Amino acid sequence: MKDKYGRTINYIRISITDRCNLRCRYCMPQGASFVPQEDLLTDQEIQQVCRAAARMGISMVKITGGEPLLREGCAELVGMLKRLPGIRQVTMTTNGILLHQYLLQLLANGLDAVNISLDTLSENTYAQMTGKPQLSRVLANIRLAGQAGLSVKLNCVLLKGVNDKEWHELAALTQKMPVDVRFIEMMPIGYGREYTPVSNEMLLKELYRIYPDLETDRRIHGNGPAVYYRIKDAQGSIGLISAIGRLKPCLCFADSVDLGAVLRGNMPEEKKQEALCQAFCQALADKPRMHRFEVPGAVTEQAQMVQIGG
Repeated sequence: MKDKYGRTINYIRISITDRCNLRCRYCMPQGASFVPQEDLLTDQEIQQVCRAAARMGISMVKITGGEPLLREGCAELVGMLKRLPGIRQVTMTTNGILLHQYLLQLLANGLDAVNISLDTLSENTYAQMTGKPQLSRVLANIRLAGQAGLSVKLNCVLLKGVNDKEWHELAALTQKMPVDVRFIEMMPIGYGREYTPVSNEMLLKELYRIYPDLETDRRIHGNGPAVYYRIKDAQGSIGLISAIGRLKPCLCFADSVDLGAVLRGNMPEEKKQEALCQAFCQALADKPRMHRFEVPGAVTEQAQMVQIGG
């Protein structure tokens, strides 16, 4: 499946809940409202969407939230998607707090890899940024996931005046553990507009200053837009990413395609599959060449990050 710019599209992210057990300052502070449970797509409806996506050429699925492990039956949903014809990889993004409880179930259902959010290695800063003192639990679960054989990536968002001085310590984790550490520029969506991000251009200059033998890592690390680098003899790599039943072609813009109306419409299963495929074609046609986060006034998305599963 290709978009109008000739880019191959074979990867989809699916937000299965907007609930979360943290209150990260740039994502979902206290007082957030949630979608009613009955409005969330069921496991069977998500499976229908992915079946249609696979027919259109999608082969890789990323499960996100909110916090996906708060959804009852999350591990079983992973298995439902992994067994679909054409789907060869299912991965998950999580804050890592509940991972020890569900790790064996996730592995049994075929989860291929996990991305874990980790913005700091300071207990105090973690509690300040997330609203919960859970850093030790997250670090323990990162080790558990690696020991279980899962491919592990750590997602780090650096904010000026909050955790921007910790990038070196976070990057050094790749020397101690077989993990990829990915620095993600804060996107100016929702509460993210209130913070000053750390640019990846500056971060790369600092990486080269401290690690002059830093190498570009051209190996395939996954499905996302990260560009990877490796410190000499490190176990993992450093990645830089420049920044609810609806299909979004781009996080920057409010445009989306309503899949819920198709899934809950009164039509035979085969007609639903055809309509879902048409929805994917529409989203593909609407997909812009690139985001415009750096252009003042260009961002049209008004929802919070937790609401759109970014």
